[in-house]
Amino acid sequence: MPYGEPDEEDPMELMAMEIPATRDSVEDMVSCFAEEYARMGYSAARIMELFKNPHYVPAYGALQQVGEKKVRQMVAEALFIYGHREGA
Repeated sequence: MPYGEPDEEDPMELMAMEIPATRDSVEDMVSCFAEEYARMGYSAARIMELFKNPHYVPAYGALQQVGEKKVRQMVAEALFIYGHREGA
């Protein structure tokens, strides 16, 4: 098989598919992002910058679905548990 040409029988071929998400699953995703960056030492402001950046598609999309107030609350909770103690 020449380089760059896909093999239809390749079991390792990357496949993409859209999976519908519920509000609960989106909130879980927000929580995971917030926890990850809180553990890395990011401040509330810096974490919120990620959620507001349209180039960071998963976090930006989650912000659009859940709303800024809820995201700020979840970031503050993650920072209280895992990171800085400043407000969101």
